[in-house]
Amino acid sequence: MINRLLGCTLKTASYKAGSYVKYLPGANGLHGSIIHGHSPARWSSTEASDGKGFKGHDMLAPFTAGCQTTGQDPLVIEKSEGSYVYDVNGKKYLDALAGLWCTALGGSEPRLVDAATKQLNTLPFYHSFWNRTTRPSLDLAKELLETFTAKKMAKAFFTNSGSEANDTQVKLVWYYNNALGRPNKKKFIARAKS
Repeated sequence: MINRLLGCTLKTASYKAGSYVKYLPGANGLHGSIIHGHSPARWSSTEASDGKGFKGHDMLAPFTAGCQTTGQDPLVIEKSEGSYVYDVNGKKYLDALAGLWCTALGGSEPRLVDAATKQLNTLPFYHSFWNRTTRPSLDLAKELLETFTAKKMAKAFFTNSGSEANDTQVKLVWYYNNALGRPNKKKFIARAKS
């Protein structure tokens, strides 16, 4: 039942025999097609050396069909060194996506570890609501404005994700138009699936 809800079809017997069945959504939304084929080398999974494995784990992962969490062990990454990551069995992989673009300077970079440790020991987190902030936030904002933008922009706004950044920019444009006496100017034009 849960596999159907997650839009995934899996035939356990064929999977165990070394082939895969994958549900691919069609262009018209809920329509789709089933693709049968031979499973590639297990590049996307880790079979734990302790023999227990991780199939049927409790995590719902983004961009992962629900059936993959029950029918296949996930690739479990344990550590990083520079541009490489290692799974729980010690196998080395090039992290070509830089941890989804979050570790451009590599993993376990000593200078970053030292800076993070120092900040975590001093002040792990504080918000910037109601004109409150932290010294590192002020210093970074100043450095960013001096480095990357025209002085006319004059402010930096920090967010935790692209979604939050887009949501905030929409609200800032609405605020700007309200301040200019154009409260009805609220529409945005965008491409579908952009």
